Amino acid sequence: REIQYVVLTSIRTLVQECPSAFTPFLGDFFVKAMDPQFTRMIKLDILTALSLDPGSIEAVLKELRTYIRHNDKEFVRASIQTVGKVAEMARIVYDRRGEKTDSEASARADADVIALN
Repeated sequence: REIQYVVLTSIRTLVQECPSAFTPFLGDFFVKAMDPQFTRMIKLDILTALSLDPGSIEAVLKELRTYIRHNDKEFVRASIQTVGKVAEMARIVYDRRGEKTDSEASARADADVIALN
């Protein structure tokens, strides 16, 4: 467990510096049923940092929906906070996408749909 903690905290730091290097491994950071609490919390941070494009945002929000039913109340609370962070990232990502395609209203609506579903 100590090694797992060290590796995940190192990955969390690296993801904040260069998230695109870890985007292909997004699914590897989904929480497993037997993960200890410290692992679950670190993975939530990593998932938030990897929510950089519409596909990853949608996948992370879909995964976070399953965490809301967990029996660990602190993890559920952290998951709900992560939903808020990712939803805000969705707004930023879609606003940027709207600027590039000159369809800001459409991009904003897409962000709302993803965040609310």
